[in-house]
Order: sequence, then structure tokens, then C-alpha cells
Amino acid sequence: MPIIMNNKGVVLLMILWVLCVLALIAWGLGRRSSQDINLLTHYRGKLRSYAAARAGINKALDLLRQSKSQKDTLYTSGINIEMTQNPKTLFSHIDIGKNAYTSIEWKARHFNTTEQDPIEYGLRDESGRININALGIANYPILSALLELKGVTKAQADHLAQAIINYTGGTNQTGSRSSFLDLNESRLKQKNKPYENILELLQVEGMTQEIFNKIKDDVTVFGNPLNGVWINVFTANNDVIAAVAQAAVRLNPSISPETIKTKAYALRDGADGRSFTLDDGAVSINTINSPDWPPVFQEGQSNYYNARVVGVDQDSQVRTVLEAVIHYTPGSKSEILSWKEAGE
Repeated sequence: MPIIMNNKGVVLLMILWVLCVLALIAWGLGRRSSQDINLLTHYRGKLRSYAAARAGINKALDLLRQSKSQKDTLYTSGINIEMTQNPKTLFSHIDIGKNAYTSIEWKARHFNTTEQDPIEYGLRDESGRININALGIANYPILSALLELKGVTKAQADHLAQAIINYTGGTNQTGSRSSFLDLNESRLKQKNKPYENILELLQVEGMTQEIFNKIKDDVTVFGNPLNGVWINVFTANNDVIAAVAQAAVRLNPSISPETIKTKAYALRDGADGRSFTLDDGAVSINTINSPDWPPVFQEGQSNYYNARVVGVDQDSQVRTVLEAVIHYTPGSKSEILSWKEAGE
């Protein structure tokens, strides 16, 4: 009898172990199924958000074609905004299909705003940046001043600015670049044609990732270099304005850079002194009647715009960010010059 009882106990223990193993297997299968479902949900959300971002770029192209804007400002760049609208309502939530939407927005850095983490909505005007393809001997101090503003020493800034220009070789309207060829030519890799992407700056001798990260929002490669350097003062950020002002001082030490910056801000930001408001660019640049005003500061409508489009899948909240540079000439077809998937 005791032997029979002992066998029953062993059987019971085996059954319990089998049940535990089966429970673990079931738990593992359930967990894996849950992970598979989450992955499929994320993948579906990624596809939807990507499609929404692409649709957002197409929406920007359509808005450009319909635009009647005559002057680019921070408040309205490339696209005419009706009085009943504002950039936030127009660009912060564009419905794309049933389960997705898109927004065209940027983190606004180096502008005059009272918001702690300001967001600018809409297209960015590329002519508000420094076109490195249009720089030459006469105006390389603009880039040098920008580098110095970012913490680079003056000697290093001058050398790096000249190296950036020398990297492309050739000439432009502002003068021959050949005089830069004595800058230790053996160490300066020559591209001998205009930059096609600002990432190429990382190939220039003396450029580091840290310096590049500091200037990448202030420079561009888009624009017609034969027109020379012109910067839209109505869309330039504070650092670009400060660089132009400081470069003017290098040519004429009697000029006050603060006076230039104050006048530039007044033109760009309007009477309220705040960027991205309705009165931005309300006054014409012709009101500046001063021989000290930097000639590179102009106003007008650009042909090159940058769109940062955020596509969102409403079910999973998965986001895809695309950045595209658009070339647009009124009366002709818009074209996308470059685009990439970007991070948040």
C-alpha cells in the first residue's frame, strides 16, 4: 500500500511539472504573438505615416502652385495665407485619408520669440540662408563671421571659410577664387564644381562634425550662384543677420553691427518685434536709407523652399519625418531637388 501511494505522488509531481511547462510554453507563445502584433502595428503605422509625409510634400507643391505671394517673410514663405487663416491652422494638421495626417513644421531656433520651444509652421525660404556656392573672395567674410559666431577662432574661421570656397574651385561673379589655391593645396581636396549637398562640407579640410552641426541650419547650396550672394533679410535667422553685420564691420570698422541688426530685426519682425507674427515684413527694405546697409540684404520671392513634413498614423501614433527642397518658379512646374527621411 505505501508503495502505491508513493507512485501516485510521483505521478502527481510529473503532472504538475508538465502543466508548468505547458503554461510556460503557452505564455511564451502568447508573448511572441503579442510582439508580432505590435511589430505589425508599428509596420502598418510606419507605412501610413510615410505615405502621409509624401502626401504632405505633394500638398506643399500644390499650395506653391496656387500661391499669389509676392514677398517671402517668416509669417508666410512661398505660400499666400488668407486673413482668415494663419500658418499654424494651415500647416499643423492636414488630414491625409482616414487614419493619418501631416504637418509642415520646424523647431524655430535663433529668432525673436517669447515662446520657450517655438515651432514655425510652413515652408522655409532657402534664400534666408548663406549660399556657399555663391561665395567668393569679396564676400567670404560672411561665412567666416558665421563660423566665429559659432565659437571658432577668427584665424581658424578665416582659414575654414576660404577652404570651403576653394573646395569647389572655379570662379563666380564676385571674383576669381584662384587666389585661395595657395592655402596648402596639397591638403585641400578639390571638388571643382558647386556643392550639391551641405553634407559635402564634411569633406573640407578643417571641418568637423561639431562645427557642421552648428552651421547646417544657416547655410544652403540652393540658389543661382551667378546672381552672387543675396540673403532675404525677411527670412534670415538671427545668426545669419549677425554674421552679415559683422562681415560689414570687417570692411568698415566705423559701422555699428548692432545698428545693422536692429534695423534688420525691425524689417523682418515688424512693429511687435516678434518673429512669426502677422506684421512680419510689413515694411519695405526701401525704408532703409543708409550707405552702411549691407548690399547682400535684399527682399523678394525665392525660388527655393524647404519643407519639413511630419506624417502621423493616428492609430499607432507612429511618425515619419521627410525633408524636401523644392524649386518653384511661378507659372512653371515645381520640382523636388532633394529629399530625405530625417529624425525628430
